[in-house]
Amino acid sequence: MNQLMRRTVRYVQYVTYMAVTAFHILVAFGLVGCAGKVDPIFLETSLNDAQKAVTEARRLGAEEYASETFSKATRLIEGAQQAQRNGDGILSIELAFWAGMESRIAGAQVRQSLAQRRINEAEAGVLRAVIQEMEYKTRAAQVRQLIAEEKTTRALARALQAEQRAVAAQAESTQAKTDAQNAMLRSQIQVIIDRVKLILDDVKVQGALTYAGGNYQAAQDLIVQARAALAQDNFNQAKSLATDAESYANKTKIATVAGKNAAITESQTAKLEAHTNAKVAIARAQFEIDRAEKMNAFEHAAELFQRATSSFEGANMALTREQYDRVLTLAAQAESSASDAFILAEPIERERLAEEALEEQMAQAKDAVFRAEEALDREAVAATTLVPAHHEKARALLADAKQAIADENYSQAIDLGQQSYKHLAAAVEKGKEIEAVESRILDAAATVSETEMVQSEKGVLIRFSGDLFKQGSSEINPKFFPKIRQLAEVIKTFSDYNVRIEGHSDSSGGTDVNLRITQRRADAFMKYLAETCDVPRKRMTATGLGEDHPVADNNRREGRDKNRRIDTILLTRESEIHD
Repeated sequence: MNQLMRRTVRYVQYVTYMAVTAFHILVAFGLVGCAGKVDPIFLETSLNDAQKAVTEARRLGAEEYASETFSKATRLIEGAQQAQRNGDGILSIELAFWAGMESRIAGAQVRQSLAQRRINEAEAGVLRAVIQEMEYKTRAAQVRQLIAEEKTTRALARALQAEQRAVAAQAESTQAKTDAQNAMLRSQIQVIIDRVKLILDDVKVQGALTYAGGNYQAAQDLIVQARAALAQDNFNQAKSLATDAESYANKTKIATVAGKNAAITESQTAKLEAHTNAKVAIARAQFEIDRAEKMNAFEHAAELFQRATSSFEGANMALTREQYDRVLTLAAQAESSASDAFILAEPIERERLAEEALEEQMAQAKDAVFRAEEALDREAVAATTLVPAHHEKARALLADAKQAIADENYSQAIDLGQQSYKHLAAAVEKGKEIEAVESRILDAAATVSETEMVQSEKGVLIRFSGDLFKQGSSEINPKFFPKIRQLAEVIKTFSDYNVRIEGHSDSSGGTDVNLRITQRRADAFMKYLAETCDVPRKRMTATGLGEDHPVADNNRREGRDKNRRIDTILLTRESEIHD
């Protein structure tokens, strides 16, 4: 919950800062005098604020996690500084403002990447806890099988409940399950290896190299081979080698004890065995304490954990005094208390990790929706005018993302928010392309004399009207041939776009007659472009629309002249419509 509050505070601070920054830009324009000068103190403050935003983004790691956005921010701040040196204060303030905006966007991207990393680390922590639990069950089964079965059953039940809650935030992958199974095999084999190592270390102290050197060395060699096989995930071979090593270690222990019996007294043997058993008991207690500590038992089960550590310290003190019976008693108490602390703390810790993962995911979802919503508001005019299909798709995805947040489906909300942002980015980019090409077409079409040019919802429209055709005829007036050839050059220059030729009439005559004559005229116009001007026919379509689309008053002669027209449209927006 503290994590959620911190995320919410950052979100509010970010929105507030954006509003204040926008306000400063407006004030900056308000401070421009008649001479076009900007208050130098305000200009310097704007540059300093933008530079601080860039520095903060760099500190957060934007160069690594949001390099493209951060690079854009640095170019903008450099441009602002250059504009200041050139004396263009207004441009400098504007570039500084956008540099600050891009820096904060880069910072948000960094926070998103870091949040994802923390989620991955939380998942890894859960997996490590499962593996450690498996290690515990394997080791406990060797020394306290009957007691461990009952405790393990309870631990597994609680672990299953905690894992089910964690799955609600983010389902575990099939690979994770395979890794857990491998980890369990690895743990079982490692227990055998550790047990052999304890035996070998103990018998070495007792003189194994003297009494059973061959068996001792064979066990050591097998352990090396088992570890190598385990490192290569060859579990069957590693288990076989470890089992053989244990057999040789036991033979070594028997031979060593037998050899020692000829040289030491019965009391010394008992003392040595008691010392070994005491060390093993302390090792078991240490294992349980470490396992409980990893589950934050010192916080979730403080009394039990404190009792375990106190008993453990007492056991170590008793070992230094050779009070082996006391060592066994205190070590067993420490082991039992630590085990109970683990059982109590483990589901609580899992639930805490799951809640943190859920909070991080919720914050990411809200950030994705906010980013898409902000972009939609910023680019709404250009996107809806030039590429409405992309814009509507982005807005629909944003609505779905908000609904996913309301349904607490944060993974889907993140995905939909990102899709919405991408669709809008594509719309903006497409809109820029359309604006650029239509501007070039209009410049080129300016060479066609006595025509009208407008940007329509389909593309650039070039209009011929007046006496283009004789009354009631589809024969083109020869005086328009040079203008039509000029139009053909424009069409051929922009060969990536198809062409729609529309024939229109005034309201004189019958509706059916006007529809047929406008179709013949559109066909004749297209035929001239194709056969005389070499415009590919496959790029063109001709349509007669009759009198249904007037552009002027049919009650006046001048209006009727304008309504009798041929509209040639370069379909620059056709691909967006098809999408």
